[in-house]
Amino acid sequence: MDLKGVNILLDGYNLGLSKGTGIKRYGMTLIEALGVLGADINVLFSSRVAGNPIIDEVTFFESTGEPKNDDRLRLVGTIKDLLIAAARAPFGISQKAKRMSFGEVVLKSAQWRDTYRSANIFAVRDCYSVAIALYQIFGLKTVINMPQKVDIFHATCPLPIKIRKARKITTVHDLIPLRLPYTTLDDKNLFYKTVRSSIETSDLIITPSEHTKKDILDIFPTNPDKISVTSEPVSIKPVDEHDRIPLELYLRKYALQPNEYVLFVGAIEPKKNIVRLIDAYSLIDTDLPLVIAGKKAWLWEDEIGGRNIKNLRLLGHVSDEELRYLYSGARCFVFPSLYEGFGLGPLEAMTCGCPVIASNAASLPEVCGDAALYVDPYDINDIRGKIETLISDPQLRAKLSEAGKERAKLFSMENYVERLYEAYSKVL
Repeated sequence: MDLKGVNILLDGYNLGLSKGTGIKRYGMTLIEALGVLGADINVLFSSRVAGNPIIDEVTFFESTGEPKNDDRLRLVGTIKDLLIAAARAPFGISQKAKRMSFGEVVLKSAQWRDTYRSANIFAVRDCYSVAIALYQIFGLKTVINMPQKVDIFHATCPLPIKIRKARKITTVHDLIPLRLPYTTLDDKNLFYKTVRSSIETSDLIITPSEHTKKDILDIFPTNPDKISVTSEPVSIKPVDEHDRIPLELYLRKYALQPNEYVLFVGAIEPKKNIVRLIDAYSLIDTDLPLVIAGKKAWLWEDEIGGRNIKNLRLLGHVSDEELRYLYSGARCFVFPSLYEGFGLGPLEAMTCGCPVIASNAASLPEVCGDAALYVDPYDINDIRGKIETLISDPQLRAKLSEAGKERAKLFSMENYVERLYEAYSKVL
């Protein structure tokens, strides 16, 4: 079971973000899994390639990371590129990728080292922002010419890009903009058209859950055999006696103690349902703090603003290393999300032995199985009641802790690699 000799290109659309998103983490995991399978891995980034090796390296690192709010060129492409693209419209749009060779001009940060170690890096000037703008404005797809043979182009999210002479796999994580439109800022019409086009032009669609597969089949007419469910692996490791820093000592940085807080992990945005979690928690007679670890995203003020709860702790974005300590030390993990295409957070908590309360919506029951307590995410009293029950019942916590660790084993890297290989084999 290997992919030796198979040349695979991944998009770097989300990999370049300085702070992780779920899709960035998916991309990094995909690189690791394909490495286990022995594939030749390449990543295509969007960068202002100038032709000068020093400037190319400098501008490559300058153009990665979080986009600036006022950087209109990043959002819609350059005026020059759009005008040229419009003039070529009858013939299609084509751009050429350049292989990047990095020296020591720019110090490589930790977030890039693993990618450099296991993948070849290519770049096309502003390829993603321009491709999306061309598709949105003119309905044109962008074709990328690679300087070497590519067997499979794996888009980690729907993108209006084709790699010449390569088969295409697209991962569709969820259809939240179409299922819960009020919880996202996406252009819904563009999202629909991009997903539809990706399904039509891809040789295979990968989804993380059966629930997302069902959503696709409900909305887009396609052959069910064209969709493979691979799930996602859990890579986080629980804290144990072999760790250099003991759990109790590490948690002091947050003024927390083991087993003395309730945890939520995720971006602060409407679909995560934090507003109901906070309202439910405010009704509980407890001194345990509610710890929320995650970046402030769209409408975060509406989710937590104006709620004066003495036990609320907002930690902001935290690293994977910090997360495993937070999971390992929490009395329980609460995740009342309105909608998830997969839901990695509950599995990470289970891996660390943390009892889980999860929403009964979307893919979460499929992922968590019988190893979690479930709540109606729209019912504040249900959320409150389940939290009260779990924090006050040590026997139930112990039962869910053991069940969760067993459940998480189903989502090991080994199992993921096997499912991924089966999916790629359909295309090869």
